[in-house]
Amino acid sequence: MTDRGIPDQIKTGFDNLEKEDETLENVASIVLVFMENSVKSAAIYSKHAKRESISAEDIKRALMLEIFFMKQRPNMMEQCEEMKQIIKKIQDEDDDEDDLDILSDIYANEEEAFKESECQCPMCGCMNNIYTRWEGFTPETAIEKAMHNHIGSI
Repeated sequence: MTDRGIPDQIKTGFDNLEKEDETLENVASIVLVFMENSVKSAAIYSKHAKRESISAEDIKRALMLEIFFMKQRPNMMEQCEEMKQIIKKIQDEDDDEDDLDILSDIYANEEEAFKESECQCPMCGCMNNIYTRWEGFTPETAIEKAMHNHIGSI
């Protein structure tokens, strides 16, 4: 404060012009980390179910499960920050490389029929019972609500 009662620094609200808006990168990093963790869980579950491929049902169950795990992951913020750096790097490269060939290879294989895992590990127990837990779930945050709505429509 100056001797006239005026703050030394006046906040005008225009400081956001000096900083880059990272909202898009922040949201994208959360969603991508969420998806990455879900795919890892789906892969473990399908392996424990003695199947060769990950099915759409594996992914759906893993997405549901990840909503419950997301807040409890001790390294979630670090994962999001790493993902944000990857996103920025991709944006900076502005590479127009065609990824459709990779996607067509992934989806060219026919999906193996889903069957629940008979494994007794905690992961498989959670995945086998996820629909029961999902029915009683009430999302609290905006991101949980959005993900809950989207997963519910799969």
